[in-house]
Amino acid sequence: MDDQNRNVSVRLDLEMIRELIAEEDPDVEVLELDESPGSGRGDNYTSMLYRLGVKGRRRSNSEPWEKSIIYKVLPDSKELRDAYKNELLFMNEVVFYTKVWPALMDLQSNGRRVFDGLAKVYIAKPDLIAMEDLKAKGFKMADRKKGLQVDKLKAVLKALAGFHALSLTLRESRPEVFARLSGSDATQSVQETLFRVENEDWYRQYYRTATSNALKMVSETLPADVKPSRSEILAKFKDFLGEDKFFRTMCELAAQQGPLTVFCHGDCWTNNFLFKEKTSHDSEQAVCLVDFQLMRVGSLALDLAYLLYCCTTGQVRRVFMTQLLQHYHRHLMSALYVLDPAAEATRDPATMWSLLTEEMRRCGRFGLGLALDILPISTCTSDQAPDLYVAHKDDVPDEEGRALAPPPGGAECARLMTDLVVELVRNRAL
Repeated sequence: MDDQNRNVSVRLDLEMIRELIAEEDPDVEVLELDESPGSGRGDNYTSMLYRLGVKGRRRSNSEPWEKSIIYKVLPDSKELRDAYKNELLFMNEVVFYTKVWPALMDLQSNGRRVFDGLAKVYIAKPDLIAMEDLKAKGFKMADRKKGLQVDKLKAVLKALAGFHALSLTLRESRPEVFARLSGSDATQSVQETLFRVENEDWYRQYYRTATSNALKMVSETLPADVKPSRSEILAKFKDFLGEDKFFRTMCELAAQQGPLTVFCHGDCWTNNFLFKEKTSHDSEQAVCLVDFQLMRVGSLALDLAYLLYCCTTGQVRRVFMTQLLQHYHRHLMSALYVLDPAAEATRDPATMWSLLTEEMRRCGRFGLGLALDILPISTCTSDQAPDLYVAHKDDVPDEEGRALAPPPGGAECARLMTDLVVELVRNRAL
């Protein structure tokens, strides 16, 4: 079997850790490692995470020393790597850490900080990424099955506002850099990894099953007396899900460029935000963004639609949607003015608000398309989720190497999906 088809297993070993720590703190002598899975089944789908407990001592005084490191690698199974196109996803994240993030950070080098919600990265190469363990600093995931409530949504929206403001500023002040980092070279620039026209046949069976599951859930859950009528809502949903147009619609929405084009995080579901609760010394809750494998260049509303339509409930949106968008808008404008004080004379908040609300309406369908995957995944039990650490017979791709569809949704998934479809029809976004 050649290297292209062999199952691989890349790991951080003791010697690699010693070299890494020596660069950061030469006084430390690393003595031992303790490795364990870095995430549970159902918490991560595109790579395998491991947590390393590193123990040692200081050479200068023999004091004990320890550190926790998270690292991610490609799935061991070649079949899984091919099915989920993991090499391209992994490379996208490497490009972010090694090319895009340094360019964005350079805008903050003058002390004008608007976003610092990233873990420190030690290694970023095509088959391994190692970073600080945020859990050791008090950060933790929210419960994916419960979704995000208003306080956490506001923390994430503020972080995204700063992150997006960096892109908008880079695009305006250094257009040649932005152009290079959003080009076609997968080793130097951010790529669309999922919604590409050439992937349509590859994902056909996947989305055939996902769309069928979603339509069944909504048909069975939609009340008889809903307004607008059941027939109108189902007709619009069926039209959106049509096999001859669904994937191409998602590709078009992902690719469209405009005044709000940024480097999108691309995977704004609950498990990719880590939270550190407020203490008496903190003014607000801290949040870090993780997993940049699905980064894309597109409207910032793609991230917002993903977050607000896939990570919270219809009830929360009915009460707080406008307030949440205003919260994001306020922090976006503030961050833009911090990065470029002259922007106060050229960026009108009312104009930006108009652009934002129009983009949210346009991108609502994108959020719904993502919900076909995310709502079943986020509401399923752990034993229903794919396990990348152990090759169960139910987790392998189909006979042609294509990814299996997400798990069938239960009652909670059906309720969330139905609420979203009704909301988008009523808002004339569907």
